[in-house]
Amino acid sequence: MTLDDSTMYRPVTAAGIRPGTAARRIAAVVLALHGVVHLIGFVVPWRLAQVEGFAYRTTVLDGAIELGQTGALVIGLAWLAAAAGFVLAAVGVWGARPWAVPLAGVLAAGSLAVCVMGLPETLAGIVVNVAILGAVAWAVRARRAPRGASV
Repeated sequence: MTLDDSTMYRPVTAAGIRPGTAARRIAAVVLALHGVVHLIGFVVPWRLAQVEGFAYRTTVLDGAIELGQTGALVIGLAWLAAAAGFVLAAVGVWGARPWAVPLAGVLAAGSLAVCVMGLPETLAGIVVNVAILGAVAWAVRARRAPRGASV
């Protein structure tokens, strides 16, 4: 059996990861799980569920700003949009779609802003969003690197 360039050097996807690799699938699972966790920010202000450690409140920034019930519901919708977006990005990363990594970056930036508003309960989300932004930056850099260059 002879190996040619097509079998030795598979193209790098928009995610900066070779198609079919475990790393791409792990990234997709992390994005999907992160999206599912965002549902807490929706179900609590909409009073669809009670989640231990996440009390219903109508304030942001650890109580510094009062939004009222309507404001809390709007923030809940932002959490829901982020949840759906991260699951969509996960599907895209799993399938090596070129739009998936940029979408994950935009979502992580938006999620970071929403997490800051939800402090202190959302500190773990801030850490995960920063990690996602770092991975997106790495993927973009890897994608732009000339073939054979180390990243």
